[in-house]
Amino acid sequence: MESSTLDYLKKESDRELLRKRAKKMALQTSLENSASENVAGGSDYVFFRLGPDVYGLETSIVKEVMIPEDIVAVPCTPDFHLGVLSVRGHLWAVIDMCKFLGIREGLEFENPGVVMLSGGESEFCIAVDEILGVSRIPEGELKALPKGDGRISEYSLGVTDDRKIVLDGKAFLQDESLIVNEFVGSDV
Repeated sequence: MESSTLDYLKKESDRELLRKRAKKMALQTSLENSASENVAGGSDYVFFRLGPDVYGLETSIVKEVMIPEDIVAVPCTPDFHLGVLSVRGHLWAVIDMCKFLGIREGLEFENPGVVMLSGGESEFCIAVDEILGVSRIPEGELKALPKGDGRISEYSLGVTDDRKIVLDGKAFLQDESLIVNEFVGSDV
């Protein structure tokens, strides 16, 4: 009986030693990562295509990207609302950014990809023609987008040298014109 107790205590001390080592290694790794981020500077963005143009959104507000099987239309919504999408039992509104920003009539493909945005209490998906991936933009590389008559300049953080337009996702999440909060029916 005594040997099994000693074995247990030895195993517990070994586990504690391993936990401490793992914490130390994790701390070192996180310090190395933050140091390399500071050296490299810049931020990561999810890039996607809307027609011929490439756009990006900061990864800090992107919850997920996917190609959904079905987007269900919702009647009595503005034309830039494509409908809703169910992801793991949660309904997400899907916005057609082409129509919302006035870029063109709509998406090129019938089965678009979606970028799920989430921040604070607001969350929704934007439909895109193609999801391109994640890239880092070095600090200071973004140039101001010329002010035009389109809505795109309202939501732009800037444009890269290779003509990728970086959008302000936080501005989209805070824009109340994207929220449909109307009830159809009679007051009783």
